[in-house]
Amino acid sequence: MPTVLLCVTGMRSADDEQRIERALVAARGVFGAVANREEACAEVDFEDDEITPEELIEILRREGFEARLGG
Repeated sequence: MPTVLLCVTGMRSADDEQRIERALVAARGVFGAVANREEACAEVDFEDDEITPEELIEILRREGFEARLGG
């Protein structure tokens, strides 16, 4: 199970962190997500034969955040 780091723009509160985590974990193939507004990132554990990092980014965009792959 791979883990991806996403850089997220627009997280301002603990509520935003929780919203991001809930949205990601609700997706098929995602087993865990931890968002951190101080570091402006989300770490996501996922099954790469069920969902892609690009789809994870799209989930966050639909929630009103900008995201990109971290490095």
